Amino acid sequence: MRKPQLDGLRFILFLVVFAIHYTRDPTKLWFLSYALPCFFVMSGFLITRVLLAGERGDLMTMLRVFYLRRFLRIVPSYFLVLGLLAAMGALTHPGYFVTYLVNVKLFAMSLDPDPAVMIAWKAGGWHRESWHLWSLSVEEQFYILWPLALYLTPARLRTAMLLGLVALSIASRVLFMRYLPTSFFGALLPPCMEYFAWGCLFGWWETRKRLAAVPPCPVFMASVGGVGLVVVAQYLFGPWGFLQFVTTHYQTPMAIALGGLIWSLWALPGRHAVVRFLSFRPFAYFGEMSYTCYLVHLLARDLFLATGIDLPFSAYVDGVIGAFVLTLLMAMAIWHLFEKPIYGLRRYLPYDRPKATIAEGPAA
Repeated sequence: MRKPQLDGLRFILFLVVFAIHYTRDPTKLWFLSYALPCFFVMSGFLITRVLLAGERGDLMTMLRVFYLRRFLRIVPSYFLVLGLLAAMGALTHPGYFVTYLVNVKLFAMSLDPDPAVMIAWKAGGWHRESWHLWSLSVEEQFYILWPLALYLTPARLRTAMLLGLVALSIASRVLFMRYLPTSFFGALLPPCMEYFAWGCLFGWWETRKRLAAVPPCPVFMASVGGVGLVVVAQYLFGPWGFLQFVTTHYQTPMAIALGGLIWSLWALPGRHAVVRFLSFRPFAYFGEMSYTCYLVHLLARDLFLATGIDLPFSAYVDGVIGAFVLTLLMAMAIWHLFEKPIYGLRRYLPYDRPKATIAEGPAA
């Protein structure tokens, strides 16, 4: 069962990410950087439901079907964009991009004793070279490891296993904050795992009907309030960290609030005003291709400038408007002509037993 409100949320989250990436100083919009972890939580929730829907037959068959379907959904478009970056001469570390280790390279760069490395990166190298793809590396690493952890854990122990993953993620963050406080440790999977794990927990509880008696509307309101409280507390008392790259202890309450937010949006009735707003057809349409929007939105500016089109605004505003419009046009073209037809091949990779369709789209 596909939920159009989650597609609508994807598009709104993409708009927030786009705004952060195209403002002159992204750190001034630090409070909006939690949009990215929201994608992580959503991935954990939805992928857990997908895995549980396919939990039948032998382990190798379940893994083969899941991994091949994920490959069809994610990899072709990703490598198409890598090809564009290479053609533009903007793929400076191809080995890390091809192997989905961009986040590891980013972390290693932050440890470089030569300050010129990160100065150049912060001055605009991250934008020109599409370093935002580090988050897709984190998601891919999660997609590889999580099915193994879920399927190899007996059902009666899965809640405990997930809470253990949360604890390990928090421990990794504490260690990084203690010993490598200025490194970009927030780009690594262990600190990010807390977001995924809370999404997985809510997905697991939802599938097992553990939340059947919980009214989603109060949870939604409490979750939105929780997100707001965390942002206000962080603004008033600090520390702010550095976007998602250098996280703080505010991550834990934020991850819990986002988990409740995603579950409540899933469970809210269709007549609810928030569901109807997020299900607005243009939101849901572009939300379905939010992954492609995210892939191309940084290189879109350079492509727009290469066209020589001159809009009647400042150079900065021209670039932002051109990048946004071209992002949507490229996303639609790639989605309809390339991504969707390839993903349609999943019909040859059915699960063992027919089941209601579950939204499998990646969170970015």
